[in-house]
Amino acid sequence: MTDVGRNKIRTVDKFEKEKTDKSATKTTDKPSTNTAGKPTKNTADKPSANTAGKPTKNTADKLQERRHKLLALVHIAKKEIPLSDDEYRDVIAYWGVKSSADMSNPELEELVNYFESLGFKKKAIDPRDPGAGVGQIHALQIRIREEAMKLHNGEERLKGLVKKIAKEDDLRSCRNIKKLKQLLKVIHLLQNREKS
Repeated sequence: MTDVGRNKIRTVDKFEKEKTDKSATKTTDKPSTNTAGKPTKNTADKPSANTAGKPTKNTADKLQERRHKLLALVHIAKKEIPLSDDEYRDVIAYWGVKSSADMSNPELEELVNYFESLGFKKKAIDPRDPGAGVGQIHALQIRIREEAMKLHNGEERLKGLVKKIAKEDDLRSCRNIKKLKQLLKVIHLLQNREKS
């Protein structure tokens, strides 16, 4: 094992000691009782009634979704820290498993917290970020409009092509790069027909 691997395992032990110190100060959850001394039903465990008739995710689906997110975070953290395969296996061996897929959700959360203690930072997605390809979409829309104006009755023909090919009412609302490229190709074919 490398020195880096030993240091990381020592850090795992230190992290675990800090975690157990924190958990020792927490109070235990006791089931609530009513005035007669009988345990009351915990409504938090019950799925909420949906009055709109829309399907709701059950607890198992939510847990599975959480698990997928945690596994993704673990693998992203492994690359960002960076850990070699041997170092990664040494770290997860602490939990007595050979793969993070064998870990429970609480164990995965502990692993993500450990990686955060090593410097991994979860990246929040900015909801205002328009995403990749926006510049390309805008450039294609401009080019399509310019090329369509070279056609006879170009504005009307463009509207018809957008409705037929992209299934949209307006070129500006079409965000599919594949459909935009197809539109441009058809416009070029129409231009070649008009020249002949």
